[in-house]
Amino acid sequence: MLGANVWCRVLGVDRTTVIEEIDFGKESETVVVHVRPRRATKRRCGRCGTQAPGYDQGEGRRNWGALDLGTMQCFLQAGSPRVECSKQGPKPDFLCHNPAAH
Repeated sequence: MLGANVWCRVLGVDRTTVIEEIDFGKESETVVVHVRPRRATKRRCGRCGTQAPGYDQGEGRRNWGALDLGTMQCFLQAGSPRVECSKQGPKPDFLCHNPAAH
């Protein structure tokens, strides 16, 4: 199994993202990587990046497309909580709109 640093580079995610688990689909040719933000980057506005209090837990876990791994499709899966930004109003947490997570 590859180390976390190698997976981060392959998937195109930065140091603010923690890889929790990697699921390889047996019949379907997909890889689902379960991620979460590091504690220091939690509760930040997805638009402006400022720290903000929690608003709600969102719609549960969501999938985002990542760079494909050869012939296998790859998805990042994470929770999708929202924060109450003082400038922007309710917005997704930082990880949801982190450009490195796409």
